[in-house]
Amino acid sequence: MGRLRGIGRSGTIGVDIDRGSIKAVQLQGSGAGYVLQHVGYHRLPPGVIVEGEVADQNLLAAEIREFWDSHSFKGKSITFGVSNQKVVVRLLDFPHMRPEDLQGAISFEAQDHIPMPLDEAVLDYVVLGPREERADLDRVLVVAAQREMISRYTSAVRAGGLKPEGVDVKALSLTRSTLPDPFFGEDGAVLLLDVGAEITNLVVADRGNPVLTRFVPVGLGDFVAAVVELADLPEDEAERQALDPRVNLGDGRVEEEQPQEEEAEVEETEATDDFDPALVYDVRRGLEGAAQALADEVQRSIEHHRSQETARDVSRVLISGEAALIPGLDVYLGDLLGVPTGRGKPVDKLSANRSNIEDAQLRAMEPVLAVAFGLAMEDE
Repeated sequence: MGRLRGIGRSGTIGVDIDRGSIKAVQLQGSGAGYVLQHVGYHRLPPGVIVEGEVADQNLLAAEIREFWDSHSFKGKSITFGVSNQKVVVRLLDFPHMRPEDLQGAISFEAQDHIPMPLDEAVLDYVVLGPREERADLDRVLVVAAQREMISRYTSAVRAGGLKPEGVDVKALSLTRSTLPDPFFGEDGAVLLLDVGAEITNLVVADRGNPVLTRFVPVGLGDFVAAVVELADLPEDEAERQALDPRVNLGDGRVEEEQPQEEEAEVEETEATDDFDPALVYDVRRGLEGAAQALADEVQRSIEHHRSQETARDVSRVLISGEAALIPGLDVYLGDLLGVPTGRGKPVDKLSANRSNIEDAQLRAMEPVLAVAFGLAMEDE
């Protein structure tokens, strides 16, 4: 999947900015030879990013400057991602034609498919290739992003001392970082799901190309809010409980008897820690409710994909993002969807880690870095 040229060119530093944090990775090389050079993570205060858009440009600029000063990235040119309701991705079919003619045809056709005035949008496209069942037609991925929304990001990035060399759609960046190798032998489409702080980026890829993209207004914050309500906890404690391995959504045995070989370990944990089975039960109920809401949205996307001509069934789901840190969420979502589900593994695409963090820490951070990895990866 190519990066969108009109929105920007790729760089070696990918920066993912969302409501909760700034995440950045610097890579060297390409393809199977990516070497990780540096990783950065910086929590953002409330009110900087709201619903995927810049709410406070000055504060974001100050946070970017503080973040960059505390790290050792080489250079200041970055590619950042966008994900909100002011980004539209459409897959359209066009007859074979010369590039200069295609550009005009897309601008004309886009008026019927893009729900925003085109004179207020940044419009770009990537030709994916001919349709298998109609060799005379090319599939074209068309993206439109509201110009003012993009401008608020680029202005804040520049004011923070960096050079925005490229802008990409976060969901599409996942096709570089977490989509398995094209020769993996998939017998169906793969659904990539990055459940971030407040927005889920969803993309269905078939035969290596994105065929459906959505931005779902569900994120880790919704899981935490559900725990706050059901377990009657303050937000920071609710988040800590949601990420506690003892909650483990994929286990499904809160009240069942533990396996014999685990009894001694469990008894010791209960005796030496603040383990509260009743609290765990409430936390799990909250997480399960939020997971069900997310699964319902994903299922609707799967059904929409199935309704398309020549679409192959989704054979696997790969999740990433902040909510992927919830123990067992991948297994639980897989059960709800009836599709094998696991974590995306962008680190597997690295040939070496020569960064500022150890391999174990990198694996622990992997889910939240998936978009940043995709933004830093060069086009194939």
